Amino acid sequence: MARIAIKDLMKYIMLGSFLVFMVDLGSNRMLSSLLAFSRPHIMAGQVWRVVTFVFVPGSTSFFMIISFFFYFYIGRVLEMAWGTTRFNTYYLLGYIMTVLVGFYTGFTTTYYLNMTLFLAYAATFPESQVNLYFVLPVKVKYLGFLYGILVVMEFIGTGFSGRVGILASLLNFLVFFGPGFMKDQKRRSKTQKMRRNIETAKFSTRTASIHKCTVCGITEKDDPNMEFRYCSKCEGNYEYCEKHLVNHEHKTKVIHMEDRRKMQ
Repeated sequence: MARIAIKDLMKYIMLGSFLVFMVDLGSNRMLSSLLAFSRPHIMAGQVWRVVTFVFVPGSTSFFMIISFFFYFYIGRVLEMAWGTTRFNTYYLLGYIMTVLVGFYTGFTTTYYLNMTLFLAYAATFPESQVNLYFVLPVKVKYLGFLYGILVVMEFIGTGFSGRVGILASLLNFLVFFGPGFMKDQKRRSKTQKMRRNIETAKFSTRTASIHKCTVCGITEKDDPNMEFRYCSKCEGNYEYCEKHLVNHEHKTKVIHMEDRRKMQ
């Protein structure tokens, strides 16, 4: 698979879709009608439709141009995160299942195929944001949940053939993001948490104060210009700031024992 994997796959698919879109604008979607998936036409010899339907845009509205850029961006990010081979495998599995649904129902589009890309993006980068209608920032995980609810409602409201088609169209997402993915996510979360704890411990060690006055508790972090000294008359490692180096009660074994009794 690695040898035949196509780098920047979504760039070529979205570019082809954009060209079909531009031709459709001046020909009343004539090109799309020649490229769209149609079981009767394919069985009659127009086999190119098995491949070309992936370039057929959903409509000729302005929002399709935004959709082209959106799916190009999603595909590129997923390919960078997964690698070219894994991304090609994900898209190819979705494509194959979409074609099988087309032969089963007689007609199909790239609607579910493209939406599985969005679901994969939402599952991989749940905290990333998109600007809905160019204004409202929304985390993609919420849009993913919303789409999931819509799919469930559509699944419940359709017949047997429709349910088979929906499940088959989403099979690539269910395979890649099934129970194995959840276990892997938990393992990654634990690993990331351990790394954060280690970094926090290292940071705490680096930022711990070195000098501290025995009397007032001031450190070099409280006053970088403060000087600290050990008292030679105190029995033990007692450090004092310059204000209390002379003005303090010397620590001896007797005084130290009395302090311990008071604390008890």
